[in-house]
Amino acid sequence: MSTSWNRQNVLAAAAAWRWTPYDAETRTSEHATVVISGGRATVDRAEATDGMATAALIAHVRQLAGDVPTFWTTNEATGDLAGELVAQGAEVAEELDVIAYELEFGVPDLAVPSDVDVVRVDTPELLADVYPVTSAVFGTNPPTQEFRDGEIADLARQVEAGEDRTVFRYLAYADGQPVGHAGTTLDGEVVKLWGGSVLEDYRGRGAYRALLRARLADAAERGGRLALVKARTGTSSPILRRAGFTAYGREVDYLLAGE
Repeated sequence: MSTSWNRQNVLAAAAAWRWTPYDAETRTSEHATVVISGGRATVDRAEATDGMATAALIAHVRQLAGDVPTFWTTNEATGDLAGELVAQGAEVAEELDVIAYELEFGVPDLAVPSDVDVVRVDTPELLADVYPVTSAVFGTNPPTQEFRDGEIADLARQVEAGEDRTVFRYLAYADGQPVGHAGTTLDGEVVKLWGGSVLEDYRGRGAYRALLRARLADAAERGGRLALVKARTGTSSPILRRAGFTAYGREVDYLLAGE
């Protein structure tokens, strides 16, 4: 089956992927935009113009971010950025595979076990079950009440949108408790799969596969054509590859200390 998706436009879709937390502060200048949340600045945009050297661009971003560490994403299109970040003391924070699956081929058979149930998060009560999972998996503090209120309001707007809804979250339950979480954002034909997380004691029991099947099935019904993931190389990436996803490239995230 021929499709319009190739390596170039898959990587372009991945590079354009952005998310700003509800409690974030955004700082912008002619050359850069950083989003500050949770004691860390994430580089949303960094553009060296008028002959600006990469080292000068990094210095500019550090000044814009202030005294908090700065999180940079690099890929094959960012040139010498990775090398210069390392030269300035940055360390690798995470390596992610950019992988995708074309839903024209149908939802893959994921052999989901019968003792894992998946529900779509449509109420504040279910949303509250998300946070213990994500905090445990990603090693983060529980979200602030401001953040929770923002997510509750956004959830209400998404549910009210009906067929025009674009953001979905799912919870996996086993042994009567929430053990996994994952989300989907529909962006035209692109299905952005994010936040896949399963409690350590429940890994290998099918919760991730159950979440994946639920997301792909719902997205396909809503017109999604390309399921796109930035997958952790040592955890979700192998599962997705076995499910039929194709790797198109890699992103390496660096963390650079604040000034």
